[in-house]
Amino acid sequence: MANGKHRRKLIFSLDQDEGKIEGQHNLKNYITNFYKELFRPPEESLCALDSSRFGNIPQVTTEENDFLTSPFTEEEVRDVFFAMEHNKVHGPDGFLAKFYEKF
Repeated sequence: MANGKHRRKLIFSLDQDEGKIEGQHNLKNYITNFYKELFRPPEESLCALDSSRFGNIPQVTTEENDFLTSPFTEEEVRDVFFAMEHNKVHGPDGFLAKFYEKF
């Protein structure tokens, strides 16, 4: 029984553009190289930003920044909770939206 479950978790072959990859040693090498290539440091780019254009970027005004960084009001939080589906868990704490509405 235990061997049967273990056997179902094995990858026996992969069909790739390069062809079919079979054998545990070949699969291990292919997968290892795939992730090494995926997470390698990025290549240097020949592109550069034109620093003379930085001044043309519109900036947020002080009033807009104050509005964007202000704390949420109790009314805003309440509106969000009452707009959620009541029987769904919307976060990692496991509480339903209905719980927050009630308490």
